[in-house]
Amino acid sequence: MAMILDAFVSKFAEMLVELARQEVDMLLGVPGEIQKLQNKLRMISKVLADAERKRINDLAIEDWLKQLKNFMYDADDILDIHRIEADKWSEPSSSTIVCLFRSRIRRPQEIGMKIRELNQKLEEILRCRSEFNLELTFHDKQQVTSQISRMTSPIGEIDIVGSEIEKHAQSLVDSLIKNDERRNILIFAIVGVGGIGKTTLAQRIYNDQRIQEEFSVKKWVCVSQQFDEINLLKDIIGGAQEHSRSSLEPKVESSLRGKKLFLVLDDVWSAKVWCDLLYNTLNSCVAGSRILVTTRNEQIAMQMLAVNIHHVDKLSLEDSWLLLCNKVVLTGDEVEIQHLKDIGMEIVKKCDGLPLAIRVIAGVLCTKEKTWTAWSRVLESTAWSTSGLPEEVMGALYLSYEDLPSYLKQCFIYCSLFPEDYKLYMCDMTELWIAEGFVKADGSLTVEETAEEYYRELIMRNLLQLSDNDSYICCMHDLLHCLARYLARDESSVVRKVHEVGSSNGPMKLRRVYISNNQTTEIFDVLVKQNSLRTLIWRETCLTVTQMDVVFNKLSRLRVLDICSPAIRGLPDSLGNLIHLRYLDISRSEVSVIPESIGNLRNLWYLNISWTKISMIPKSLENLRNLQLLDMQGCSLLSRLPKCIVNLHNLRSLDLYDTGVVGMPAGLGRLQNLHLLSGFVLQSNRTEGWCTMGELRSLSCLRTLSIDALECISSSSEARAAELRNKSKLRSLELTCTQCPQPNEEEMRGIKEVFEELHPPPCLEELTIRCYFGREFPKWIAETTSSASILFPNLSRLNLVDCNYCERLPPCGLLPHLKYLLIVGAASVIGVGPEFLVSTSTSSNGGGRAGVNASKYAFPKLETLKLNNMYDWQEWHWDKGTQAMPCLKYLFLKECPKLMSLPEGLLLYATSLTKLHINTADRLTTIEKLLSLKELYIRHSRNLEKVSDLPALTTLEVESCPKLQVVENLQSLKRMKLVDEEMKSLPSYLLKGVQRGAKKRKRVHAAHLEELVIRCNMGLVRKICQKASPEWPTIQDIQRVHAYSENRSVHNRRVQVVYSKSPFSFTTNFNDTSSSSSSSGLAL
Repeated sequence: MAMILDAFVSKFAEMLVELARQEVDMLLGVPGEIQKLQNKLRMISKVLADAERKRINDLAIEDWLKQLKNFMYDADDILDIHRIEADKWSEPSSSTIVCLFRSRIRRPQEIGMKIRELNQKLEEILRCRSEFNLELTFHDKQQVTSQISRMTSPIGEIDIVGSEIEKHAQSLVDSLIKNDERRNILIFAIVGVGGIGKTTLAQRIYNDQRIQEEFSVKKWVCVSQQFDEINLLKDIIGGAQEHSRSSLEPKVESSLRGKKLFLVLDDVWSAKVWCDLLYNTLNSCVAGSRILVTTRNEQIAMQMLAVNIHHVDKLSLEDSWLLLCNKVVLTGDEVEIQHLKDIGMEIVKKCDGLPLAIRVIAGVLCTKEKTWTAWSRVLESTAWSTSGLPEEVMGALYLSYEDLPSYLKQCFIYCSLFPEDYKLYMCDMTELWIAEGFVKADGSLTVEETAEEYYRELIMRNLLQLSDNDSYICCMHDLLHCLARYLARDESSVVRKVHEVGSSNGPMKLRRVYISNNQTTEIFDVLVKQNSLRTLIWRETCLTVTQMDVVFNKLSRLRVLDICSPAIRGLPDSLGNLIHLRYLDISRSEVSVIPESIGNLRNLWYLNISWTKISMIPKSLENLRNLQLLDMQGCSLLSRLPKCIVNLHNLRSLDLYDTGVVGMPAGLGRLQNLHLLSGFVLQSNRTEGWCTMGELRSLSCLRTLSIDALECISSSSEARAAELRNKSKLRSLELTCTQCPQPNEEEMRGIKEVFEELHPPPCLEELTIRCYFGREFPKWIAETTSSASILFPNLSRLNLVDCNYCERLPPCGLLPHLKYLLIVGAASVIGVGPEFLVSTSTSSNGGGRAGVNASKYAFPKLETLKLNNMYDWQEWHWDKGTQAMPCLKYLFLKECPKLMSLPEGLLLYATSLTKLHINTADRLTTIEKLLSLKELYIRHSRNLEKVSDLPALTTLEVESCPKLQVVENLQSLKRMKLVDEEMKSLPSYLLKGVQRGAKKRKRVHAAHLEELVIRCNMGLVRKICQKASPEWPTIQDIQRVHAYSENRSVHNRRVQVVYSKSPFSFTTNFNDTSSSSSSSGLAL
């Protein structure tokens, strides 16, 4: 259930403790009643953990818990109502609970009577407890997993999912791209039980480079058990606004006509998705299109007429142990590994070779000591054999849930409120958890930081899995989603059809609902009867203002309301009836006016009106004293903020990015709890009533700050008044000027003086300077003294964007912890010299480089360097006397057409460089001697002649480099891609016969290549089809070759050849009617 009673009772009891301490019951005329309520809840809380465990198999306990939950929700509503009522009379600065119940509250006897009634109801519930023989347990304390445990988080890891997965993936890719035109679309299937790794294998195939190149359209659609036809068609077409099958089907057919489609249908439970929905619609695709299906049921694959069915086997015991070691980070200490192996093997036996089960159990073990005793407790847990769970949910998954502390259990179950495979963004989930009351600030952490730790711990425990390896986006495996849905039962629901809304008369009332159907009328009629609803998420709703008026009158208990939909065009005044509301999101809607009644929402914590048509904020907003997050980004019609906004003293986040706001109201400095202020801008013609830079001085809690239109600052003294240097909590700072087409010298001097006074504090971690138009960077970033290295000791990301008038780059090499550096649009830079790495100025003791010890590295921590749009940059000076960039992994050079060569120092000292991207470097002639480089991507560099001496290089991609003639000494090269539409023959460095030259240099040895991809002229495709051609001796030695031409004149399709050496396969759709009809000369 989304409400975990253990956590909810604990939070409620804390509130009662404070009320009792303040003797509120005396004020309400019911002395002793609050203490009685508190004592009863304390007694109940001791048996809740055992009751939660036993409810799965005991319907009587289940019903008892439902009664208790209903009671707790009602009690929370009663206290909330009177907290709101009292807030209307309390002083704005009041913060203690007692002020909410002081003498000015209306109808104190009514409140007292309701508290007495609560006691009576709870007494009845408590009396039933004795029937169940529940065991006492201690309440777990809130404690986020330690920093040491979080280091085992799987972010960026590559799972071991069986030693055969890569072989299977490549074999299936071979089959998928093989020429087979018996039908326009062929279906391939991956079959296996839940949690065995079908989706993992499908992802490997989908992301394979050959798949990406072979198919013009690639789509991934999760079907799931209860798929919605409309949403599925929308997922295929992307961005469609139609809401019926009859209107979507022709649009899908039209968009895919003549396209070569690769479609993954993940988690298919019924052949109807193909036979009844997609079969006719997708027939407009060209021959060679493929569908890859993952399913648990082989019969479904057969009903869909799959031409190839691949079964995924369970992991062997040894592979299971290796996966467990990988996820628990048992790597390195052999003694530790061997000590735990015997009991670890017993644990993985219980996981039955299923990777998902092993991963979640590893998440449990990550939180335990690495001792035999701790692991044996996991092995002996009764949760392994819990009965009553859904058939497909194995005991390992329930054990991983049971091991969670109560504060994490409710966050885990809450994720099931969203559909299967839904992308769960960290920012969205944490804000919802906070609004629901699941999060309590832990120690020195803010409530937002604590919620983020919850999210990371669920990742670490493998209960959430990263989406696209992004630590800020996750999804939930369908089996874990099934478990969470089962635990939530009828308290929350994902609604696709009207019957899924449920009844409002059951023992447990529906409290939370996510609606994925925009067919408004039928669902609306049922929805408005759910008067106990606390959370309504209906993104894509088509509710009219009239219908919303009914909803807001009927569903007055709502805490969370998310109706971000472009179909929403207005809000009724009855919005003010939602007095319990904590979270309101109407972003990306067509709403242009916020009703004044929003001022009634005194509990509102989060308000998102971003990317709407709103042009004015109502004055009643000042009543929202509990508002903490206000997101207005993208409100381009909003030109000014109301003066009352400065009275929202609890505001922690104010996002004005990309709005039309031209200035801030005076008094903004009163918002001293602000952690984020984005889009701060000064009024250009300031008069009384407008904010000044000086108001930033008092915002000492700021962690993220962006300031726009800095050219509007009139003097350096005004900039100095902000005292940015003293902001000890500031982590991210963005300083932006409006783009100035041709600034004069006075303007250039003026902006430099302003920036000099905007000196950031030493705690800064990320800095962006955008559209700065001074000739020199401010001294605090261009500092050339030895103190520069400690000015920003924590700076890890630096972005210098469109600073087009600075003639020299700052000495960024002095920054000791810089990991990411982006420079875009440095139009006046002609040379990058030693000053970029360290300082070339003379030190006070008479010589040498200042700012960095010559024996140490410049850029000691830099991992990523991007230099883009530097159109006049010619020379990069970095000689062997300056050690730098020992940790550099990724180097990107784009649109640097005059750069002549890579520097000597890069070749000598960038010993960690593994990936190099070069795009449009027309004067570059040679790339060589980068000994650690593994991947090289070079495009549109017209004068490149030579690529050599890259012994670690495994991947080389070359596009539109017509003068490249020498490619040699690439001993490790496995994969090569060549793109040149004019290419009529293989380049000389590939052809076998050319390798017998006088020079004993190691050119590309074709036999060592595992894969060659060529996009070329149709004439070369023809040659590759002929054994007599000079290309064939080279082609035949390569493991896999894919050559194709995008000439669509023949049947409007790509012409291609696909060759595999072992096992031998040669397919082509090339039909040269002008050549001999004899097949004896063909490679076929």
